[in-house]
Amino acid sequence: MSSVNIVIIKKILKLTFFFGVLFSLLFCVTWQSIHDYLLNLKIDELSRKKHELEKTLYLKNVELSSLKSRERIRKIAIEQLGMSPITYSDVRLIIY
Repeated sequence: MSSVNIVIIKKILKLTFFFGVLFSLLFCVTWQSIHDYLLNLKIDELSRKKHELEKTLYLKNVELSSLKSRERIRKIAIEQLGMSPITYSDVRLIIY
């Protein structure tokens, strides 16, 4: 082979290597950006789900508080069970 052909082959190999590295970098940056975008979507979805669960927990705690209220229990005891409010004469002191 002549020296001209060897120089041309070296230039072609250099260009091929350069564009190969450039394409590899472009591919890595694009893949990283897509992966970052998908992770951000997942984080947003989990944040929304966490917020909904916290809201549900708060509402359940409010419902529990209303179910445990003394006024509600007194009302049910009087109206549905036919009990009467306690008076001081009903209190007995038991000493062991």
